[in-house]
Amino acid sequence: MGKTFIRPAYAPPEMDRVSIRVSRTPKSVVRDILKVVDSPEILSFAGGLPDDSLFPIHEFAESFARATKEKGPKLFQYTDTQGHPELRAWIAKTYYTNVSPEQILITSGSQQALDLLARYFIDEGDRILIENPSYLGAIQSFSSYGPEFLGIKCSSLESNRDEWENTIRRKSPKFFYCIPDFQNPSGFSYPLFLRQDLADFFARLRIPIIEDIAYRDLYFTDSVPPSVHDFCPENSFSIGTFSKTLSPGLRVGWIKVPKRSMRDLVVQKQSMDLHSPTINQEIVFRFLESGKFGSHMENLRKQYFQKARYTCDRLSEVFGDEVRFREPKGGLFLWLEFSEDLDSNSLFRRGLNEGVAIVPGESFYVSEPIKGKARWNFSRATEQETKEGVRRLFRAWQFLNSDRKSSRETGGE
Repeated sequence: MGKTFIRPAYAPPEMDRVSIRVSRTPKSVVRDILKVVDSPEILSFAGGLPDDSLFPIHEFAESFARATKEKGPKLFQYTDTQGHPELRAWIAKTYYTNVSPEQILITSGSQQALDLLARYFIDEGDRILIENPSYLGAIQSFSSYGPEFLGIKCSSLESNRDEWENTIRRKSPKFFYCIPDFQNPSGFSYPLFLRQDLADFFARLRIPIIEDIAYRDLYFTDSVPPSVHDFCPENSFSIGTFSKTLSPGLRVGWIKVPKRSMRDLVVQKQSMDLHSPTINQEIVFRFLESGKFGSHMENLRKQYFQKARYTCDRLSEVFGDEVRFREPKGGLFLWLEFSEDLDSNSLFRRGLNEGVAIVPGESFYVSEPIKGKARWNFSRATEQETKEGVRRLFRAWQFLNSDRKSSRETGGE
């Protein structure tokens, strides 16, 4: 008589034995905040979200219909890792000087571009130079590769040249990552002389510059200065995206790459996802080819300028001198500066109680954070939402301010 086999009970491990890379990748504070504030009762100014009412969805639908009719099954097939040839040609011609389509690599948004370049450059323990504060997504991508962050204030780049030049010579970082146009989160833009100086300095030291131009098209003035890339094309990698100008859901971005580096980056991208979605690249290209991108951007700049101006007016009206900010000349953000004894994490938590969400400034720093800062995204909200959001933030600030005054009066007890 055969024996009965009894399957042992399966006890799943309490935790997978994950890699060091996974364990050292920080959570996205903004993504965590968006989960918390996904409620109709909370007005959120936390995410870096474009205004979805301005997405050219009808044109996208037309582009998709024409593409499927003309290309048929090919549109749904595997394609070249480097990306849509005509889209690459459009990017090379529009954003760069003397750059060929062969130097453009299409990526699944600029976030993949950041991870690709982190893979390409960073060995564990390498020093990398980054603005402080800086883009959370870059900090997150770079962190998983185990670098040592060297943070530099944007204001120091302008005013303390000898100091930062000596530090960089001594520390010899692997690269410098920067957002010269309407920086996230501070809104700072590099003046022309600084772009030239940085390009010359890093080229002499053979330290590559990774220039992120995600917000470059969102200017509210007549134009923007030439990109850093224009002054050091062989020493720079340029990251761009259509997420802020067309749609983040399409996930179409790119890297401008020196010719010597393209082969290795293509191999790395192949190991990630083979290629970015064929359909999405086709939709973006057909919209660009239609000639409507220029008028679309004119409207986008006009709308965002009005939103930024309205937000600044409401903040000044309600807070007076209690908050400082630089009136934006482009981009999506306001960098709010309160007194330095204000804990912006406490302001965030109290803000949720009042029904408003911002991002605490401490989240954006790679070294000792400066207190009293917060990021406000002005691009998505309506005027009514902005007006009410400012009122709610002021109530949160008042609550914390009265607590701080009370604490000082009682000697901090």
